[in-house]
Amino acid sequence: MQRLLVLSTVFAILLVAGCATTKHTNKGHEGGEAYADVPVPSNYEPYDTPPFKRQDSESGNRIYGRYAYRSTDGLDSSKEVADWCKKNLPREGWELQTEEVNDEKGTMKLLFKKGDDQLELSLAPDDQLQASKRFSILIVEMNPQY
Repeated sequence: MQRLLVLSTVFAILLVAGCATTKHTNKGHEGGEAYADVPVPSNYEPYDTPPFKRQDSESGNRIYGRYAYRSTDGLDSSKEVADWCKKNLPREGWELQTEEVNDEKGTMKLLFKKGDDQLELSLAPDDQLQASKRFSILIVEMNPQY
């Protein structure tokens, strides 16, 4: 009986210790890999809203994908982010189709094309108006479904 009590206590301690040290943080990209040919500025990190989605065909063709990044150094100028994207995405074979940039509102929407794929990049400020540390959200959407 005493042996059972000791084993139960040890098991409970191990269980609690395991829970305390197990850390799981959803960075938004746990559902798969980001597209290798869609670079983002270096001050952006994976973000979990919207949640990561990516669907590719068995032959490797891109069907649909959507995921987000957040700026790590406050709100970004949408004009500067748009300029960065227009400079760097063509290096990966993307051709700019349309652009809408409103630097006053901090918003941007760029549409690129590469072969059969369409890529939409959109930027907007987070919706936490009262937060002390605001940031910009950059959404990458492959083959948007309109």
